[in-house]
Amino acid sequence: MSVSATMSSLAERISAYDPQPRDAKALGRARAAVITAFGRTLSGAPAAITTALLATPGVAMPGGPSLVFGTERRTSAVDAALINATAAVAGSEASPDAANGAFVVSLFGLCEERGKTGQEFIDAVISGADISRSLALPPSAGQLGSALLGSVAAAARLLELSRPKIAAALLMAGVANAGNSAAGQGGPEALMVGQSLRNGLLAALLAEAMDEASCHEMIGGDQRAAGDGLPGAEAFDLLAVQSPPGADLWDQFDQQAGAVLRRDDVAPLFERLETIDKVNDLATVSRLLQGRGTRAAPKKVVFAPRGTHEPEETNWVP
Repeated sequence: MSVSATMSSLAERISAYDPQPRDAKALGRARAAVITAFGRTLSGAPAAITTALLATPGVAMPGGPSLVFGTERRTSAVDAALINATAAVAGSEASPDAANGAFVVSLFGLCEERGKTGQEFIDAVISGADISRSLALPPSAGQLGSALLGSVAAAARLLELSRPKIAAALLMAGVANAGNSAAGQGGPEALMVGQSLRNGLLAALLAEAMDEASCHEMIGGDQRAAGDGLPGAEAFDLLAVQSPPGADLWDQFDQQAGAVLRRDDVAPLFERLETIDKVNDLATVSRLLQGRGTRAAPKKVVFAPRGTHEPEETNWVP
């Protein structure tokens, strides 16, 4: 089967995805994945690869609506996905599920940009994970390939793309050619994940901007229906963003976020993420994600030496 036919089949199934009712356990698991992913991203914000990206001309230019975690810089959703996903991997400390955390945070900027609620954000995370697990890619794609597929699928549903546009987005994102990467390390591995998820979001936005005729022309080729899965497919769970065995979620988040955020912001941020599906305005979350280092320090009060300050003239009469 041709690549275009495979992408068309995947697009059809993404378009037809019908989310099932979620119980408290499923929602709690998704919230825990969000908290862990956000903590890792804040932990990776000071990493050399993350700071180098922010210092590179033309990357994450200021002026957009989407926050770069741990800073006061707001940029496009696409570049926020690049920086935040890279930081998530850099802060994952060689965890095998590093790409999963990157998948979670890469969707936050798009939700910010489009004015989505916390419920819509958590729905996108869960649906992307569900779709990726059900449409397993060949084992060669690895965790990164699954994260890229989940990211494009979630973005496509957030943007309400038609089936031809979803297929074009999958094709442009290179889902069929996604490769694995070393997990949870700084440098080239973190950048590879960041670039892949940036490209996935960019592909979805490009497909949204294109007309359907152009998308049909792009995917073209053999349109034979696919089977229930891809040959040799392997399913990955994108919500498996794990804490170390025995670790307390709050203690871990407090340690990771406290290195970047003001102490007064860490607990309120954790509380917001614990109830992310109840948040109507994601700006209340991103304001707490801003780094403390970029805030202006309070001005120091300097007193004049005793006896050198002359009283101001006044017309007051007792």
